[in-house]
Amino acid sequence: MTELVVAGITTIDILIVYALLHVKKGRFKLALWTAFLNMAFPFLGFWAGEMTASLFSEWSGLLSGVLLGLIGIQMLLHDDDAKTAVNKAVSPAVIAVAVSLDTFSVSVSVGMLQLDKTLFILASGLLSLLFSYAVLRFKRHLGIKNGKVLRRLAGIALLALGIMSCFR
Repeated sequence: MTELVVAGITTIDILIVYALLHVKKGRFKLALWTAFLNMAFPFLGFWAGEMTASLFSEWSGLLSGVLLGLIGIQMLLHDDDAKTAVNKAVSPAVIAVAVSLDTFSVSVSVGMLQLDKTLFILASGLLSLLFSYAVLRFKRHLGIKNGKVLRRLAGIALLALGIMSCFR
């Protein structure tokens, strides 16, 4: 169950970024790239996390908690005032990489905790596909003006998961 919660939290940034994008063509292609990368990066992250867990078996819970906590703090402290401009010539793959990188670092922590790799990777891919396509297709109807509240909630959730895994 923890894997599903973490996968959901890490895909919230897709809602935030894609709600601010102006994409008229290639929405489904962008959603597919995002889903693919949200499965590829966690796979690599799990491998790195498992390797780290074997090296630091006594400290793996603490290290994963610190990593999750730091990601949560970064999400809480992110500056909203910095406006991001997206060049129309930017490939969907580049945008998908940008919103998918956090799944690598989170999956390192999840791998260190030795949670279910397959469940996390599949949930991350499926949720990112659903979230990205839904927000790109229906963003006018969703009413997302900025992602400040969503990002802060995700940051608090990751920070809480980090603290809990330190004491696991």
